[in-house]
Parts: sequence; structure tokens; C-alpha cells
Amino acid sequence: MLKSILAVAAMSLAVSVPASAAVAEPVAAPQQGYSVVPVAPSERSGRTRQIRCSVGQMRETNCSFTPLFGDGSFQLDGPNIAYRLIISDGEGYLFEVFSRDERVAIGGTYRRDNRDRACWVAVERTPAPSRICAR
Repeated sequence: MLKSILAVAAMSLAVSVPASAAVAEPVAAPQQGYSVVPVAPSERSGRTRQIRCSVGQMRETNCSFTPLFGDGSFQLDGPNIAYRLIISDGEGYLFEVFSRDERVAIGGTYRRDNRDRACWVAVERTPAPSRICAR
């Protein structure tokens, strides 16, 4: 399944995302000052819940956490945050989410932080966020 997800992501990278996609109308009702990008029922493995999260160097904030595929993968939605971390064989791959059907791979490989199990850290330097934490 990861190979098909990565293949779709590679195709997404080859096609430029129109500027209007990044500022599209929210597709879900705002929750605590942000809009949640809906997740297809076939991709969900649990209910969406409110958590605290941080991405990169940003301060911890309120986010919506949606478990995906039943394998540890998840989607985070929050103020200026819409990311998916897809997990395969203990490694994570980061995608920026623009809408229910539009996601683009943006980072390298992530591994769970041994000191803080709520966080995933980038293995190599990339322009993508270096750390993703979901508490």
C-alpha cells in the first residue's frame, strides 16, 4: 500500500499544484480557529480527536489528530498545519495536505524519537519540518 501512496505522491510532485489549491475554501467546519481537512472513511482507522501538537520549531498548539490505515500513520490539522505522516516498516514519510484528494510528499524519512515517543524526527536535513510531535 505504501508503494501506491508514494507513487501517487511522486506523480503529484511532477504536476505543479495551482496556487488556488493552497488557499481553497475549507471543506470542514472550523474547530478552535482552524479547518480540518476531511479524511476518506476508507483511510481512517479511528476517530479524530483533539490533541496538542508541534511541527518543526513552532510552539505546541491545538490540533486534530486522525489515525490512518491502522498502521500508526496519522493526519494532523491545526493552525497553518495540514500534514500526513505515513508509516511503513518503522519509518515515516511526510505529506502536506491541501484537500481530501490532494497531498504532496514534502520531506525525507522520519523516525520516532527515542527520547520522546510522541515525536517523529527527520533522519536527514530537508526543507520539510525537522520534527513532528502529537501529544
